[in-house]
Amino acid sequence: MATPLRALLVEDSEDDAELLLRQLRRGGYEPAHVRVETPDAMSAELAGRPWDIVFSDYTMPHFNAFDALALMKNTGLDLPFIIVSGTISEDRAVIAMRAGAHDYVLKDNLNRLVPAVERELREAQMRQERRAAEEAVHRLAYTDPVTGMPNRARFTEHAQQTIAAARDNSRLPALLIVDIDRFREVNNTLGRGRGDDLLQVGLRLRGVLPAVDVVARLGGDEFGILLPQGGDVTEVIRNLTGFLDAPFMIGGIPIAVEVSIGVALAPDHAADVDTLLQWADIALFRAKRTATRYAIYAPELNRRSPERLGLMAELRHAVEQRRLMLHFQPKMAIKTGRIVATEALVRWPHPSRGLLMPDEFIGAAELTGIIGPLTRWVLYEALNRCHTMRRQGTRLRVSVNLSARSLHAPDLLEMIEGALTDTGAGPEQLMLEVTESAIMLSPERAKETLTILSRIGVGVSIDDFGTGYTSLAIIKRLPIDEIKIDKSFVMGMLADKKDAVIVRAVIELGHNLGLSVVAEGVETQETLDALAALGCDEAQGYFICKPQACGPLKNWLLTSPWKLEATA
Repeated sequence: MATPLRALLVEDSEDDAELLLRQLRRGGYEPAHVRVETPDAMSAELAGRPWDIVFSDYTMPHFNAFDALALMKNTGLDLPFIIVSGTISEDRAVIAMRAGAHDYVLKDNLNRLVPAVERELREAQMRQERRAAEEAVHRLAYTDPVTGMPNRARFTEHAQQTIAAARDNSRLPALLIVDIDRFREVNNTLGRGRGDDLLQVGLRLRGVLPAVDVVARLGGDEFGILLPQGGDVTEVIRNLTGFLDAPFMIGGIPIAVEVSIGVALAPDHAADVDTLLQWADIALFRAKRTATRYAIYAPELNRRSPERLGLMAELRHAVEQRRLMLHFQPKMAIKTGRIVATEALVRWPHPSRGLLMPDEFIGAAELTGIIGPLTRWVLYEALNRCHTMRRQGTRLRVSVNLSARSLHAPDLLEMIEGALTDTGAGPEQLMLEVTESAIMLSPERAKETLTILSRIGVGVSIDDFGTGYTSLAIIKRLPIDEIKIDKSFVMGMLADKKDAVIVRAVIELGHNLGLSVVAEGVETQETLDALAALGCDEAQGYFICKPQACGPLKNWLLTSPWKLEATA
């Protein structure tokens, strides 16, 4: 069966056009074609219908191949462009190729036509797939995967631009952080999927604001709102809270949504986004503590609450007294079905609050400076456990998470080298996981630090890939070994085609850059099979093993259906 081919012919000779078409038919194509010989006619055809390829005569009375090529480029189309001429010289052909033509064929040697068409169509398909993958990665870098709204990176970028413009025309932008009250209660009662449904509150917020205002999901149950024109912020808040009075129907259950709001104003409170977010967060904390719907930042609020200070004092004491604990979650090489590594995850057995997860204290630890001692403890404990298991015959690499503050700390390299020396672990046993947002705080400094770590043999991984913003130009310059696909994409890839496209795009991007790709959040055999079909390298998630303490992990490794990568 002949292959359909939509061919636009820029040719003033009907006879020459027919010879070209006859050659295409002999080569197995069935061309649906239109012949044009003027710029206006070509413009109309390019705009009027899709084309697979353009053939152009080199010179015509009122048109030539260079004009046709420029016209096609100006439309933004990237179609294979082949010059078919009886008069073009070798020198002019080279110039045409440099200008963007993909090939040229002499009219007295049309036997070259079909091979040239096959090659250029194949390369055009590859270019299209590459662009689609890059566009998918770019979209996920700016979009929250759960709500489809702008993410923190896009919000921060837009806010900074707005603040810069406000300096010139005296507008006073306002930045709001909106937090859903008792969100965890919904998650725990109805399940995480229902909690994700509740996050669509962000879309309701966007619906009540003018189009120029920006609403984004900052993370967790927090949303950011940027009011470029400022105005009467209290009136805006009244409208927002009033609009949210109608309950959400989730799983047939009406859920009343209440929010707390913190406000910071530019440039009154700060002239940069990071500080505004910090001040708005402090105002939010005040609103929650005083049970008022909102609070506007004031300098006198910039004191750590007694509750938070007390919690951080307890955490510092817990670190010093080694009262924290590590859980380890295995990573499996998908191709071999072998366990190759673990990720160290800190837990805090609080005497009155029970077992606290990292998201309940890491953020505050970073703000108060305890993150340094905490990271040091996790690093030493993880390497000690890893090296002890190796001496006992179990060879597993261990991953340790680095916060943004730790990544850019001046003593990071000294701390890591000291930990390797003191524990006796080799650098090949350690993988450091950093987030995209941590890198983007200072890309050049991050690159310098990661380069030194790579030189001494420590692995580097970009964690939660796709939820922050790292440009492709930066990624390709970083000495990294792996990227981890955020679990929000992996867990939805079987039900959501967009998530599946994103997962495929990240795997292809990682492999094209020579990186290993790890999928987080693998919870079913079907997901594991889908990742295997896409060529993903490693998997991590509850289907393989939940995080657990070192002792239970050793027992699990002895009875696990997954095999160990190697033993001493």
